[in-house]
Amino acid sequence: MKHMLSLIAFEISALLSLALVIYWIEQYAGGLKWENKNKAKFNYHPLFMIIAFVIIMGHSVITFRILPIAHRTKKYIHAVLNITAAIFATIGVVAVLQFHNEANIPNFYSLHSWLGLTTLSILYLQALAGFGIFQDLVSGANREIRAAYKPWHVVAGVCLIAFAACTITTGIQEKYGFVQPKKYSAHAYAYNFLGLSIFLWLATVIYILLAVEKREPEGYETLTGGAPVNTYNTE
Repeated sequence: MKHMLSLIAFEISALLSLALVIYWIEQYAGGLKWENKNKAKFNYHPLFMIIAFVIIMGHSVITFRILPIAHRTKKYIHAVLNITAAIFATIGVVAVLQFHNEANIPNFYSLHSWLGLTTLSILYLQALAGFGIFQDLVSGANREIRAAYKPWHVVAGVCLIAFAACTITTGIQEKYGFVQPKKYSAHAYAYNFLGLSIFLWLATVIYILLAVEKREPEGYETLTGGAPVNTYNTE
């Protein structure tokens, strides 16, 4: 029951964030248009970043806790989600860089952009190192190497989610400052509720990682002779 309720809370918060950013884009930001010197090109940036980190990376991080399937299958799902998140995030970065360059806006000057670079760097490193070491693509990546790298991979994954939430919310605040919507208006509240939904999503992820036990397939204890489950299995 705890697994189901926590998953429902996660899905609601993630989909709420996606719905709110789509609402903001369509209602106040001019929709989505990938055209030269069109301000709407920027809107792909917040949309794709929320898809990359909140929707895809969120599911990637909780895979090992929520899904009652074989560990190796979880590894493949985790790797595919990481690579997919990296693709969406890259497109989101390309969108904002093109928008800035076409509008003669400087790049990488704000706290939001610095946090974004840090978050992207962790994402790319996690995807490459994890895919290589845990998917048996690196020659000599034996049990000892995996065991040594596993704690770093886990900690980096948690940091990635936290950094993503900080990056998204600082981006929301930065955009709010540029647009300066009328105070107490529906437009202004759209920014606030979007930011709150991101932290609600972060809270559900942290809860799942800290308070929800790892799920195993039915009959797993029987197959292992009732031995304790090793949640840090490196195979």
